[in-house]
Amino acid sequence: MKKIIFIIVLALAAGPALAKKKPVMPSERAVYHNNQGISYLNMNDLDRAEFEFKTAIELSPDYAEAYNNIGVVYKTKGQFEQAVIYFKRVIEIDKNYASAYNHLGATYLAQGKVDEAIKKINKAIRKQPTSADAYYNLAVCYLEKTRRDPSKSYVKFSEAYFKKATELNPNLKIVHTELAQMYRTLGDYEHAVIRYRLALEDDPHDISTWLKLGNLYLEMKEPFKAQNTFLKAVEINPDSAEAHQQLGLFYHNEGRNEDSLTEFEEVIKLQPISEAAYYKVGTINLNMGNYEKAMASLKQAMEINPNFADASYNLGLVYMKSGQTNYAIRQWEHTLIVDSKHARTLYNLGNIYNYIGEKKKAAEKLCKFISLGVKELVAETETAKRIVLSGGGCP
Repeated sequence: MKKIIFIIVLALAAGPALAKKKPVMPSERAVYHNNQGISYLNMNDLDRAEFEFKTAIELSPDYAEAYNNIGVVYKTKGQFEQAVIYFKRVIEIDKNYASAYNHLGATYLAQGKVDEAIKKINKAIRKQPTSADAYYNLAVCYLEKTRRDPSKSYVKFSEAYFKKATELNPNLKIVHTELAQMYRTLGDYEHAVIRYRLALEDDPHDISTWLKLGNLYLEMKEPFKAQNTFLKAVEINPDSAEAHQQLGLFYHNEGRNEDSLTEFEEVIKLQPISEAAYYKVGTINLNMGNYEKAMASLKQAMEINPNFADASYNLGLVYMKSGQTNYAIRQWEHTLIVDSKHARTLYNLGNIYNYIGEKKKAAEKLCKFISLGVKELVAETETAKRIVLSGGGCP
């Protein structure tokens, strides 16, 4: 899955840097509307912000800051072509307006024009060498170049520019988080932990960073630290469904079924339409032999999402373990309607059909299962081959 690139916006209304000529001063009324626009922008009310910035421009047609801020609005909305127009207009008015170069570069990056982005952001840095957000955006550009061509790694460039950004602004949480992720990818867990911890110093209540740190501890095979980190996230925000879900997954992987159930049931209270939580509750109850509870939860997961193949598969298992073979067959046939290549379903149905003497159906399912070549199901594949061969082979 392609990673989303997050573009930082730290200074929404940065003034021009190192101006060689005196900029045209906007009217007092235009400044008032620009400031109103900034207030709306900070509240994420983009339409009102756009209106206020356009009003400011109507009052003062060469008001560079207002043009820059409208560009930010369009960039935030994902209307990149419009954003480019406004950032270029800022530069026409004031060629030394560093923020416009930085935002223009960030917009090019969002459009996938990485090399153009690097040129503009470097120009922003030349105009304003203390711009932390420009160094951040430059680091993200080089990360993207690395993702596009791993054979030409630009990770060292990214690392250097991320670090420069944090030197200029030590409280730049997003940079610490990006550095942590980079170190994590490189397997440098020690420095990844340090950067996550720095991010948490800046924002101790950031649930997302606590959860990322917990998952890092799991990768490091330090479950005790992971558990404490997930518990900290729940303590900070007991109403965070994401935190309860992560703690539930941790307990499930540790084989602590009762604790896991408690957490996923809490997720359901907080998010009554969480198909994943119902699925987990159903699966845990299935493993514990609580078939009625498992059946109810898995049916609920499928009611929320009728195309949830794994929930349908597990419901078939519940029927099978309850001795309701005909219901299991029907459920698994439904699973194959949802996902015709669901390997375990094909295998189980093939075995059932073989057992009840429906050899043709058995061969059909098992041959399709074999053709998938699922590496994790080597033993099942060998069993399927033996059954098929005993009946004359695949058609």
